[in-house]
Amino acid sequence: MNIKKVIKHILKPPLYVIVLCDIFALPVTVFALSALAPKNPVSLFAYLLSAYALTVTVISFKKLVRRIKELATGDELAAVRAVKGFMRRYKYTGLYLESRDFRAETALYTGLAINLLYACYNGVLGIHNRSLWFVTLGVYFLLVGVIRFTLMIRVRESKSAASSYTDRKLYEYAAYRLCGCMVMALNIVIAGIAVVVIKNGGYNYHSRLMTIISAAFTFYCFISSAANVVSFRRRDNAILSAAKDLNMIGALVSMYSLQATMLHAFGSNDEENFRDIMNIITGAVVFAAVFIIASYMVINGTHRLNAVRERAENGNEQ
Repeated sequence: MNIKKVIKHILKPPLYVIVLCDIFALPVTVFALSALAPKNPVSLFAYLLSAYALTVTVISFKKLVRRIKELATGDELAAVRAVKGFMRRYKYTGLYLESRDFRAETALYTGLAINLLYACYNGVLGIHNRSLWFVTLGVYFLLVGVIRFTLMIRVRESKSAASSYTDRKLYEYAAYRLCGCMVMALNIVIAGIAVVVIKNGGYNYHSRLMTIISAAFTFYCFISSAANVVSFRRRDNAILSAAKDLNMIGALVSMYSLQATMLHAFGSNDEENFRDIMNIITGAVVFAAVFIIASYMVINGTHRLNAVRERAENGNEQ
């Protein structure tokens, strides 16, 4: 038996096996976290299955996304054909099906709604439990919602205010740079989150249900970020690029929040030093990553603005 082939088959199984593992791992892991002890055999199986599902999904992610896109946009599946036929009967669902710009705007609206709901969730928990941790998270996600709302307004205004290609580009890059400045300010709140986590002063109340909700939101952030990278990579729109970067930042902060929550919820008092070290390291990495992304947005936005203005002054408007 060839060991390399066995390992290859294990790490790169058929796509339907990966999908089944992902689907089965989620409810089993949720059940293990909410109802079973950490050392229960079912819990151990759930953790191993989740780790395996995550590993093979990451390895075959590009192939998996491409196949899912083929099934979702093609006519191979009867169910997809039926859904498309139903969507084409109505104006907005048909527009969503046919227009990339409309789908991109819809993604902004959806992200804003989910963001505000999660901000309210953390804010209510923070007030009810007098938890600085939840209040800080609520403020962070509220500010992210403000930035998303600003981008939505800019998308609408760019359609009506820009009369030429140059005007549209100037408007987009100005919005892109503004978003970078707002993210730079947002990084101060991220630093506050890190301080609360490290001092461990915000954990007035935690439950496994909250951990599951936090995990679900983090999962959504990463899926949304990956989907936007695929959807917006070929779009000549700086505002959508800003939305993509904002989703990436949200995914990073959500991951940090989830790590802190899980270490506190499932760790023991004897592991306090390990918990502090992990939170400090991850917090520093997230803070640095957000600072780099924001700096790039500001610098690149300024550079692009100057380039467009220079072309316009030289009479090279497209």
